[in-house]
Amino acid sequence: MFNSEQCRIGIIGGSFDPIHLGHLVIAQDALERLELDEIVFIPAAIPPHKQHLKCVEAEHRLRMVELAIEGDHRFSVSDIELVRGGVSYTIDTVQALQSSRPDVEWVLIVGSDTLVDLHNWHRIDDLLDLCTIASFLRPGESSLDRIAEKIKLSEHRKARLLDHVIEAHLVEISSTEIRMRVAEGLGIRYLVPPEVEMYICEHGLYRG
Repeated sequence: MFNSEQCRIGIIGGSFDPIHLGHLVIAQDALERLELDEIVFIPAAIPPHKQHLKCVEAEHRLRMVELAIEGDHRFSVSDIELVRGGVSYTIDTVQALQSSRPDVEWVLIVGSDTLVDLHNWHRIDDLLDLCTIASFLRPGESSLDRIAEKIKLSEHRKARLLDHVIEAHLVEISSTEIRMRVAEGLGIRYLVPPEVEMYICEHGLYRG
C-alpha cells in the first residue's frame, strides 16, 4: 500500500478547542497503521465548516497542542493556518507543505464520515493530486460498501480513497463535551492530558 522508502508525514487538522486524548489516540494509531514517520497537528484559524462558531484565541489552542504532544518526537505542531489567518482551506495548507517539503508524501487523516462530503471541499481534485487521504472507520459505523455508495467522486478517486480506509478503535471524546463540562464546573481529568487540564484551569478557558 505504501512506499516505504519515502518519508511519510501525517496531517491532523482541526480547531483543537481543546485538543483531547481522542486526538492523540488517532495520531498514535495513524503512525502505526499507516506506517508514518511523523504526525503534524495543524490548528485551524477558521475551519470552513465551523465559520459560525467562536473558538478560544488561537494562541491558547496552539499552546494546548504543544503541551499535549510535548516529549513525543514523532509529533509536531504547525501554526501555518493560524499565521495565514482567514478560512483554513486544506488545499492551501497542503500546497504550502508540499512546497516546503517536496520529498515528503503527505497523508491527510480524516474520519471516514468525511469521505461522503469530500466533493464539497474547496478544490478537492487538486488536493487529491497533492496528497493521500487516509480515513478511520469507527466500530459500528456504516460498512465500507455503504460509504462507497455515498462518495460522489470519480471511480478512480473513490478506489484510491477506499484503499486507505483503516479500521480503528477510537476513544469517543468531543471538544464540545469538554467545553460543556468545564462550563458546568465538572472535571476533565480523564479527557485531556494533565498539562492541558492545568492550562485550561490557569487561563480560565471555557468557563462561560
